[in-house]
Amino acid sequence: MIKKILTSVGLVAFGLLTSLLIGTALPGDNFVNAQTNRTAPARTNQLNAIDRQYVQDAGQLSLAGISLGKLALQRSTNASIKQFAQAEINEQVDVRNSLSRIAPKLGVTVPSTPNAKNQALSARMSQLRGENFDRAFLQEAGINAHLENAAVYQREAAFGQNQDLIAVANKALPTISTHFNTASSLTNYRVAQVIQGINTPGTSGAVPQNNTAPQ
Repeated sequence: MIKKILTSVGLVAFGLLTSLLIGTALPGDNFVNAQTNRTAPARTNQLNAIDRQYVQDAGQLSLAGISLGKLALQRSTNASIKQFAQAEINEQVDVRNSLSRIAPKLGVTVPSTPNAKNQALSARMSQLRGENFDRAFLQEAGINAHLENAAVYQREAAFGQNQDLIAVANKALPTISTHFNTASSLTNYRVAQVIQGINTPGTSGAVPQNNTAPQ
């Protein structure tokens, strides 16, 4: 049963990663700007279900990114990881500032406390030290988080209705792409390794020793 679950998770990750890499292969090395050629809604303050879910999902992702980034600045002694952590904090603070400015006008609330998933992740990360922490941070805040961010932000850009929220999503997508590529280079992450890594407990890439700074 556990093996089946792990395999299913691996397939989902494989699909998301393939979609992500296709997007980054487009001109400009950015994700597809899904707002292109869309018909604007009659009123810019209109919301649909995708918009409301975007505020919740992006808000939770920003809380997790900032929390893990701050933890990495405290725990890691690796210059590349600390630089990536600061870039991740900057990315998510910018998103939160935008959502906090827009959401009250729309009658929606940006999450201010982490959900159960993020609480569990923070608790697990807080127990790690040294290279174990560095590897887990790059996997969670670097690879996994940006795969999830890509899915959430592309969904809003493609199917959202509120133009202000769509603009936030489209603005963030190139940064998500850049940070995913940075994390991939730091971990030597490859599509073919996704299933193998999930189905082989304890498998992880080497902690980077260079000082390559994220963009």
